[in-house]
Amino acid sequence: MAAEWQHLWLEVPRDDVEAVEDALLGAGALSVTLEELGDEPVLEPQPGESPLWAETRVVGLFEGSVSPATIVGTLHSLLRPALLDRLGHSVFDEDDWVRRTQADFQAMPIGERLVIEPAWDDNETPAGRLPIRLDPGLAFGTGKHETTRLCLEWLESQEITGQHWLDAGCGSGILAIAALRLGAGQVDGTDIDPQALTASRGNADLNDIDPARLSLYLADDYPAGRQVDGLLANILAPTLIELAPVLSRHLKPGARFALSGILTHQADAVAAAWQAAGCRVDAFRELGDWALVAGHRPT
Repeated sequence: MAAEWQHLWLEVPRDDVEAVEDALLGAGALSVTLEELGDEPVLEPQPGESPLWAETRVVGLFEGSVSPATIVGTLHSLLRPALLDRLGHSVFDEDDWVRRTQADFQAMPIGERLVIEPAWDDNETPAGRLPIRLDPGLAFGTGKHETTRLCLEWLESQEITGQHWLDAGCGSGILAIAALRLGAGQVDGTDIDPQALTASRGNADLNDIDPARLSLYLADDYPAGRQVDGLLANILAPTLIELAPVLSRHLKPGARFALSGILTHQADAVAAAWQAAGCRVDAFRELGDWALVAGHRPT
């Protein structure tokens, strides 16, 4: 019996990635993803940029019923021969794919009160822990990365009962859901990617969050005059610097904020930008190579 799915990939230089993506889609790929080759982190994209590694694996997902020879033949007609020198292929069943995904994401205690649980985990939540159930499929944010952990551990230390918070760059919705689990009365989530809003809503539903308590917006649509009791922003340092005047205006007098997605050597620059926007920086936290900058808007 034929496998249900197959991957076909090409390893190519940065400048050829777009052409290879188009060729894989032209050959019938259902989706195309990009993977890093070697160890070359891409950490600081400017707004609107999509930086790539110097050498990138471009992976097409195809139905198992499609002949690999047919795919390769189409690629030969669309690409110059040199781009097919490093070509790979694998087949897998749906169950294999699910097992690999689930093996990579298991329950993770965070701080003293939270635990991140995958949606498929049937184990009982540890006593004294507040569960946040996630499907890691659509957007960034499963709690594994240091930047997310920094935000969650800081949030856990705050008194937020009944308050209104903003999660700017909400991704999977993990920070917004955590705030609601920890007692916030209302949370707004914003993102530039519509898919992130879909992921946030889906994960909120997994956690039985009342839809009225979580409002989601594309970033450009967020009400300009709205002010909140607290702000979480796990983005990247250049964006946090650029958006400091915009995001800080959403803080009520006395409101707190936590900023992450910041490499340790960038923390001072982020803090300076938010201080220039009228905020005070109260604390820095570090985890590995990453930092969190926390503060408040003066009353």
